[in-house]
Amino acid sequence: MAFFSFPIPFSGSSAPLDEKAAEKKQIFESARLLQQEVSRFLEQQVDIQDDNENPVRPRLPIFFAKGFNALKAKEVALNYECPLLNLIPYTIQMQLLTEFGPSEDYPKLDKNGFFIETPRPVMEEIEQLEGDLIDYITYHYICTDKMPLLPSSLSSTMKDIGRKSGTDMDEEAVDRMFSLDTVDLLEDDCLIGMLKKCFNIS
Repeated sequence: MAFFSFPIPFSGSSAPLDEKAAEKKQIFESARLLQQEVSRFLEQQVDIQDDNENPVRPRLPIFFAKGFNALKAKEVALNYECPLLNLIPYTIQMQLLTEFGPSEDYPKLDKNGFFIETPRPVMEEIEQLEGDLIDYITYHYICTDKMPLLPSSLSSTMKDIGRKSGTDMDEEAVDRMFSLDTVDLLEDDCLIGMLKKCFNIS
């Protein structure tokens, strides 16, 4: 599977006195990481099926739409249009189309450019997050012999799920989870246990 990446130079320097320049640059850099991480995850899902004559279509991780929408909200708040961020829905879709054709499962955009998410129970989203993170770490290690960092959009994804749960997140548990090496999160039930603590679920 082709790894789609479009390095677009950040153009915030046109307004030297722009007080929001740092925030705009942060959105751009976060968008770049999101695009790279999701694209790589899709590619690695195909790579591990190399011996399969009929590979299963790669799935999108939960942190794709949620991470994108979080960045989109920041972009709107700044009255800013990030060129890379607004390409991501199309570059990721094209990556899937190129090898696997169209799919009705690909998330659609609303009139404001946000991904439309189907409402789901909080525990279902937490379980998907656990599965996505385990696969994200495992596939990266299988394909590269290296342990990856956690996805850059994980924090915003967890905050979005936390808002839906209606309870305050345990910030100490969140900090503890992010301080662990990714290899430690693969131990039996470690990740789901940490996520439940973060979301205050017994």
